[in-house]
Amino acid sequence: MIWRCNDKYKRGNSVPCTTPHLTEDEIKSAFLTAFNLVLENRSEIMEAYREVIEALTDTSDLDLEREQLQNECEVVMELIRKLIDENAARAMDQAIYQSKYSAYCERYERANARLAQINARCLEYTAKRVKIQMFMEQLKSKEELVTDFDEELWYSTVDYVTVHRKKKMVFTFRDGRQVEIPAEMWTVA
Repeated sequence: MIWRCNDKYKRGNSVPCTTPHLTEDEIKSAFLTAFNLVLENRSEIMEAYREVIEALTDTSDLDLEREQLQNECEVVMELIRKLIDENAARAMDQAIYQSKYSAYCERYERANARLAQINARCLEYTAKRVKIQMFMEQLKSKEELVTDFDEELWYSTVDYVTVHRKKKMVFTFRDGRQVEIPAEMWTVA
């Protein structure tokens, strides 16, 4: 199997992509080299991640803001309900009613929009934590250098690979670590 740039022959490109094609065996060999380089620093990596994983994925400030915004939304919804009840119970100046109603709705929408942003960020932090934990588990499970390609290891540790000229590859692992592998460092058996 041969791998090449998705834009190699894309219509509209006046100059096709010049990155070389790679065989699947070349990619696997380069991965083994990259992963084994990471394994050599396993204890250093594990110790560093134990200390920083909480800092990288801490949502306590966001959780506090989320709680405050949820309370704000509840308060504003109650204010809207009371305003509607008051308007139904007695004759109110409709311009004043509409002005108050619009202000409450805007207040609610602002709080709700910020709440959505916080929820998205918390989800992002959770995904980051899971990716790093998966990477660390794979790292922990490998006692010796890896000699055979393992598809599960690939999927659980590699985020993406960037190919440069002369078949140099940069592996970006799920923990964010990047390992550059020039073609001279890997060989296909």
